[in-house]
Amino acid sequence: MKYVIRSVVAMFCAMAFFSPLAFAEKNSGECNFTPKYGRTLFDKDHEGMFLRKAHLILMKANELGLSDEQIQKIKTLDYNLKKSFIKDDADIKSLALDTREATGKDDIDLNTVNSLIDKKYAAKAEKVKDDIQAYANLKKILTLEQNKKLKEMRFAGMKERFWHGRDLHQKPVEK
Repeated sequence: MKYVIRSVVAMFCAMAFFSPLAFAEKNSGECNFTPKYGRTLFDKDHEGMFLRKAHLILMKANELGLSDEQIQKIKTLDYNLKKSFIKDDADIKSLALDTREATGKDDIDLNTVNSLIDKKYAAKAEKVKDDIQAYANLKKILTLEQNKKLKEMRFAGMKERFWHGRDLHQKPVEK
């Protein structure tokens, strides 16, 4: 009986010792381009293309050699797009609520419901179009040299992320 009790106590002590290690974050060697805040609403498809790239450019502004005017233009674009996203999200949620209300009635008017659905998805499409337009404007702010340097930095960061956690001796030989 004492053996069983000792075994159970030893097992609980081991679990208490190793559980913090299992949940610890492994940030060493992490790619510089991963957001510190984790996945967000803007990490889906085209939504947030501008926000991710703007965050990256502003984070690497010194290395890219951005002027104060370029930084200010990027911040202004970022502010305006975030503000429009807030309005668009509110409109989309409002239309979804209206749709739910219209379908909850005993006698459903399909024309009303269909028009609400069309408005909702038109608002979503407009949101994505705004994001892509801001992304195109962002690319115009940078010079060709800055865009090229950004691509090189991004490729280097992706390469580092790909090989993170692997044995360095097992890399394939580059030709």
